[in-house]
Amino acid sequence: MVWLASYPKSGNTWLRSVYTALVQGAVDINALMGDALAATRAFLEVTLGVRTADLTHDEVDQLRPLADDAAAPRMSGDRWRKVHDALLAGPAGLVVSPGATRAALYIVRDPRDVVVSFAHHSSMSLEATVAYMADPGAAFYAGDDARPLQVRQRLGTWSQHVLSWADATAFPVHVLRYEDCAEQPVQAFGQAFAAAGLERTEADVAAAVEKASWGRLRAQEREVGFRERAGHEVTFFRRGRAGSWRQELPAYLARQVERDHAAVMERFGYLS
Repeated sequence: MVWLASYPKSGNTWLRSVYTALVQGAVDINALMGDALAATRAFLEVTLGVRTADLTHDEVDQLRPLADDAAAPRMSGDRWRKVHDALLAGPAGLVVSPGATRAALYIVRDPRDVVVSFAHHSSMSLEATVAYMADPGAAFYAGDDARPLQVRQRLGTWSQHVLSWADATAFPVHVLRYEDCAEQPVQAFGQAFAAAGLERTEADVAAAVEKASWGRLRAQEREVGFRERAGHEVTFFRRGRAGSWRQELPAYLARQVERDHAAVMERFGYLS
């Protein structure tokens, strides 16, 4: 199994789109490869034969690696799957199975750009999003009052999330920066796919990058809609530009992000 991992709104959908174009020769944004999200409730219940609503969040976390192990033998070739969880140790170890994992591709993005994109996606204010990204307890679907399509996904802070994957030792992890994908997409995506065992020619990767260009993805969303778009979002494929935080994020919030995540931002070249 190959994980396509990221903090939310960091380019996971773009990565999956290029991967889909590379393997299938075309992109249907409503049928992207790698869209069997690791935290999909139905996957866990069908694979393990349990009703997850009867379990606590921690109990579900203990079962998730077992579901990977059970599903892996039935998967043809290397199954590429999307995951937003931080790779944090839980009650039974990691939330994904190291034994069922061959590699992971982790896409990281300037957290100041993430703030802007995440705020639009989640309908939170910019201030609330900055605070959320600095909250060690941040998690998706962590409430007890509903049975959503996904189970809880612990995110931690943006810094914790990045380091949990970038410094993982349980299996190989290739880190690619969103900004490098925007600046030199053929090289960045080509190296990432090769690291995961998907060898293609430079011409093949260039063709896939073109078919999954931001303009084409945005046009397709306008034409047919995008099933992963949150209900309140006007559009999912909004800008996709690196550095747009300079026009959209107030200076005092940019400084707060830099204070919250200085060490990790410096490590990945986001502080000069």
